[in-house]
Amino acid sequence: MESVNIWDLTQNKLHKLFKDDNEFISIKLHGNTWEPITRWLKLDSRIFKETTNKARITLCDIESLAEIYNYRPIRWKAKKLTPLPTKHIPPFLKNIFRKLPIIKQFAYELEIFFYKYKETISNNFISIVIPARNEAGNKELLINALNKFKNIPNKLEIIFVEGNSNDNTYKILKDLKEKFSDSFKIFLLKQTSKGKKNAVEEGFNISTGDTLAIIDSDFTVDIDDSIAAIMQSTKNENILINCARITFPMEKDAMRWANYVGNRLFAIFLSILINKPISDSLCGTKVFSRKFFKLMKQNGSWDSKSDPFGDFTIIFEAANNNIKILNYPVRYYARKSGVPNISRWIDGLKLLKVCWKYMISDI
Repeated sequence: MESVNIWDLTQNKLHKLFKDDNEFISIKLHGNTWEPITRWLKLDSRIFKETTNKARITLCDIESLAEIYNYRPIRWKAKKLTPLPTKHIPPFLKNIFRKLPIIKQFAYELEIFFYKYKETISNNFISIVIPARNEAGNKELLINALNKFKNIPNKLEIIFVEGNSNDNTYKILKDLKEKFSDSFKIFLLKQTSKGKKNAVEEGFNISTGDTLAIIDSDFTVDIDDSIAAIMQSTKNENILINCARITFPMEKDAMRWANYVGNRLFAIFLSILINKPISDSLCGTKVFSRKFFKLMKQNGSWDSKSDPFGDFTIIFEAANNNIKILNYPVRYYARKSGVPNISRWIDGLKLLKVCWKYMISDI
């Protein structure tokens, strides 16, 4: 996708840019601080002459015009911090400074990305991947969820990925597969490796749906909210539904205090890095299109082993591939049975490593 320099466009060319009905538009413009300075240095201002040669266009102006033509902003990022030459500065340092709060607000050159919003009443085929490890105590919740899935009007497939449990989770899932096989396709995989990221990866690798969803098998996220998020995602293939558990008051003991603090800090950090507000960085319920899944497969990020859960990879790659990230508030409950299958400190360090990778990149 080629980025257009807004300062080179006439009025007719500017409007034509949006009228051409492209799927994506990328526009470069001077930051609000630098915009008047760049014109004043060329004496192109009403301060010096009766009329000007170049248009005065700010970030706010271009966002408003885009909305008129039904384009929606994905995000903006600082492209250049200063008009001065910086070729001797290492690229990773420039990438870090471009993401820093306050500094990026005063950048010399910005780049903003838009996508054409076209809502469709879709009959998308939906694939739901449910990783499950040591969840035998949540059998009733599994049955309830499968009964709720019957109400989804779209064609549907459920992919259970059982993670070599210490209880009889696999047998329960096998029984449920037989019981509900008349309602929709159900697949049951035995995970070949370890970790949630790998389980999700193995599930999606055999999926065939147009809309892909991840739902945790403890069903601490309200199942009705998860289904509603899935249905919203079918309306446009250029969005990632990132469910947010911290919007509403959560049930007592739903999230341990250290996990809550860590999640909020990571959410703030991710928001800074991608310049797009993220409410919940680690909610297990995420929904996106096969188009986005193919992009991650093609660039190799989906098969990366560095992210223990896959949540950060999905968020960062959505930003990197101009997928609109939408925070979807959901209700969050305490576990009915079992314990979380995570190691908060070890996995937290792994997540920091993932953040560092993207911090020094040109995301």
